[in-house]
Amino acid sequence: MKSVRQQIEAMRRHWPNFEVAAFGNDHALWFGALAGVELQYRIMIQFGLPDPRRMDNCQWRRFPLVRVLSPSLRPNWDAKDEAPLPHVYFENTDISLSPLCLFDPCKREWSHADLIAKTTVPWAADWLACYEGWRATGRWTGGGRHAETNSEGKE
Repeated sequence: MKSVRQQIEAMRRHWPNFEVAAFGNDHALWFGALAGVELQYRIMIQFGLPDPRRMDNCQWRRFPLVRVLSPSLRPNWDAKDEAPLPHVYFENTDISLSPLCLFDPCKREWSHADLIAKTTVPWAADWLACYEGWRATGRWTGGGRHAETNSEGKE
């Protein structure tokens, strides 16, 4: 398992434009810019180590959560694929701030032994490029699994 300090150091090395806004022994929060195809996005990455003493570990303690802060994700209720937003973990308060679905947790495509800088951030950049294509065409080309909603809120 990578420590929070190792995650922070890897992010500084590979993504120096991301700032650590908060951190502790078991969590970190970054803000930074990522480019899609045409637009630059401000994103937030929330990460924490699992806490074996708690049965209700937050989603961000199971894997890093990425949210697009600006420009806001725009739902398309008429999209041919993935309406109203593609591959996100829907949140009821504001779906435009829903965390991005960057991998399949059931397939264990990410673990706490992975560096966010080498997995999550590049996957988020790819997601943003696919999102821009989806906005233009209504088709999602980013792949992914489409199963019924499970306990993590995944489609």
